[in-house]
Amino acid sequence: MLGQTTTFLWPLKTCMFFAAFVCACGLSLVFPIVGIVNYMLVYQLHPGKMWWGQPLEDLGIRYSMTAAMCLVLGMLLSGGRVPRSKTLLGSWLLLVLFFTGIVLWSFALNPGTTDYGAILADKMVKMAIFLICLVRMGSVRGNFKVLLWTFVIGTIVIGYDALGAPQDDFADGRLNFVGGPDFRESSGLAVHMAAMIPLIGVVFMVTKAKQWRAVAVLSGILAINTIVLCRTRSAFVGLLVGGSIALLMVPRGWRLKVYSVIIVGCIGAFSLADEHFWSRMTTIMRPDDYASDGAIQSRIELWTVAREMFLDHPFGVGVGRFKDYAHLYNTGEYLYAFEEPGRVAHNSYLLCITELGIHGFAVFVVIICIVLVKLRRCFQLACEADEPHASRLLAYGCFLSVIVYLTSAAFTDRLYTESFWWVLAMPVCLERLLTAEVIEQEELEPELTPAWDPMYDDEFINIPTADSPRCAFT
Repeated sequence: MLGQTTTFLWPLKTCMFFAAFVCACGLSLVFPIVGIVNYMLVYQLHPGKMWWGQPLEDLGIRYSMTAAMCLVLGMLLSGGRVPRSKTLLGSWLLLVLFFTGIVLWSFALNPGTTDYGAILADKMVKMAIFLICLVRMGSVRGNFKVLLWTFVIGTIVIGYDALGAPQDDFADGRLNFVGGPDFRESSGLAVHMAAMIPLIGVVFMVTKAKQWRAVAVLSGILAINTIVLCRTRSAFVGLLVGGSIALLMVPRGWRLKVYSVIIVGCIGAFSLADEHFWSRMTTIMRPDDYASDGAIQSRIELWTVAREMFLDHPFGVGVGRFKDYAHLYNTGEYLYAFEEPGRVAHNSYLLCITELGIHGFAVFVVIICIVLVKLRRCFQLACEADEPHASRLLAYGCFLSVIVYLTSAAFTDRLYTESFWWVLAMPVCLERLLTAEVIEQEELEPELTPAWDPMYDDEFINIPTADSPRCAFT
């Protein structure tokens, strides 16, 4: 009506985020790597659940989907800025697509599939598309470093949010409801932050500028602080295993620096941890108390349920349906497993085999094995890459991050978590970029003598392997 005005005022933080998101989507059409960063940060931020993102709810924006669409469109329009590759997909991405097909097939074949299953199926499709873009864009050194820094910045944002979390976000002294949709529970958040620590450490050591090193240090401190606030044993076990392997497999030339970083990190972790944290972690070392620990005992009981479910349904119960089938095995003998409705498997591998069947589990295992093979190849290729010293450390950091996530995944559900698949994709990116650099160097080198010539029995071209002194890691 005449004489009336409508106020349309957003908080400053809301305006800043919206402007940054729109700019990032626009830049993605020209610079696809910006689209990768945009998607990863939006996933970790989860704007819809932040107070400054709530004023934008009326716009109905699907941030991740919008960022993904702009990224794909940018890769199609700006082909000159997309790294060239002789291989369109490769074995790992083909298996990821095959695994996604199994997820969709299980969704279609199992009647009565819930909305939760539909959400997971939709998520796997979106995730597979993004992984294709991620591997392609991350296959050059500059872009790979951008990916690492995206993890660092994302950790700072999540860690800062955790630092200022209100008391309502804590349940039984454990932090929840921080970060993206995959981190809404303490276990998922802590495991993600634990997997970021090796990558943050690598960024710190390969970065020369002091101001950027300070950013990496801040990221590491916030990651450790968030893990302490979550008080999650699965992440702690993952860090124990990863830390033990880290001490045994330090690349030659980095030992003093790596040991120093680990020692300083441990001192910082001990200073941040409180009595509540250690009292919960020490229960891991007391098997006699497992029966009286509700959280541990419920996991053991749920794993037993998962085993029985698999024996009854070897081809899977369908994506997202473990929760629906679990109560059918409530015979009354389990004291803790069914205290709350809709319990999950608390084990990514058991979740995979129960929901997707033996065939889905087999593909998942092969996907992991290929990642480990590519990591071994990264260690070998690093010797002949453009930056051998730094490349060895990059392979080392990716390896530790994968180990932390795979170990922690045995005690929590990470099968449909995007950051879990990002960590698995990092060695694939690294192997591609190292292979491209080695091939480029071989093409530039003048052809002097063949690798073996019968005229020169004693003259061989020494091609370094993982067993040669130049490539030694222990």
